[in-house]
Amino acid sequence: MPHVNIASASLMTVLLSMSYFTAAATVPSGTLDAVSNTTIPLPTGNYATLNLLGSAVNGQQLNQNFVVTYTDGTTSTITQSLSDWWGPPQNYTGESQVLKMPYLVTLTGATMNQVVYLYGYSFAINSAKTVKSLTLPHNRNVAVLAIEVSAIGATPVRVNLAAVHNVDGFVNNGTAPIWGGWDNCCHAYSATLLGTSITNADATFTLGAPGSAAPVAQGLQISGTPATTAEAGQFYSFSPTVVAPAGSTLTYAIENQPPWAQFSATTGALSGTPSAGSVATDSNIVVSVSNGAQSAALPAFDITVEPALVTSAVAGTASLSWSRPTVNTNGSPLTNLAGYVIRYGTTSTALNNTISVASASATGVEITNLSPGYWQFQVAAINTANVQGQGSAIVGKTIQ
Repeated sequence: MPHVNIASASLMTVLLSMSYFTAAATVPSGTLDAVSNTTIPLPTGNYATLNLLGSAVNGQQLNQNFVVTYTDGTTSTITQSLSDWWGPPQNYTGESQVLKMPYLVTLTGATMNQVVYLYGYSFAINSAKTVKSLTLPHNRNVAVLAIEVSAIGATPVRVNLAAVHNVDGFVNNGTAPIWGGWDNCCHAYSATLLGTSITNADATFTLGAPGSAAPVAQGLQISGTPATTAEAGQFYSFSPTVVAPAGSTLTYAIENQPPWAQFSATTGALSGTPSAGSVATDSNIVVSVSNGAQSAALPAFDITVEPALVTSAVAGTASLSWSRPTVNTNGSPLTNLAGYVIRYGTTSTALNNTISVASASATGVEITNLSPGYWQFQVAAINTANVQGQGSAIVGKTIQ
């Protein structure tokens, strides 16, 4: 079944005096290093191929026009659809997935565990003519990190974007994006994950302005801190974070899997609900990942299943409600909505608690047993292919 990027459910109303969460950026600003909605001078020459790195933002962007202008005044128009950087990749003709990154950088410079993608595009152009410029789509929801042009049998030539940079596409962790970041809202790619160059379609793209430097991406890495206790009757879930070289096909494995838990070989997620009969300690659990050439593993950990807690009173309750999405982000009718997932926690970058609502008709849920503190919530829709849409705006409530 093809994966469709479904629209997010919009978190419309949060009861019990909940208010929208806002944050002020206090860390140093980033640097413009990408382009959108502009005309870019190309190196003079006769080239057969134009390659670029980029993505759509705020949903898939269909049938976008890229116009190559030649020195004789003629033009070539290439029409290309682009997948959204939050995914899932739509694998449009002419599009390839270059990188899959486990997190992005927020408006405060903090990292958020939201998977994002970077795509490669390859355009055939008229090699009998001398190129002059490339005009990007008149659409801020299409953004480009790097461009190269190449002649048949020759080394690709980097297109210098320094004079036309108008987007802050990637920043070091801890640095706040400026001018709205990559998505014209508040987010950017992590320079730590991108590195200083990316190889795709036989071209090596150098990122950023001349002389700029970003940390070099590492090889295959796996990280994460699983909870070491689980409560009988309560859902337990852990998913590792993985950084992998471009083009990696990942396979996950587990040793000493708890008998009450399920494990995904495609995502590395360990989850399940232990019963009262599972009260014990499962020891030396090891989660690992391989891309065929490299492997990495988390340190061994234990999970102790504890008896269900008996509480005399509920600490706090939040009632959430949302509107039911009716269309996909590409504008087509949403016909396979399956339900929703609600994530919540005490910080916006660690919404580690989840509740699944397996009903397409549901428009709300009540969350109980919240301890005192400031809790934040986000809802996302899921379709029958288990594809999750983008999360709603985060809202919050103080539990006394």
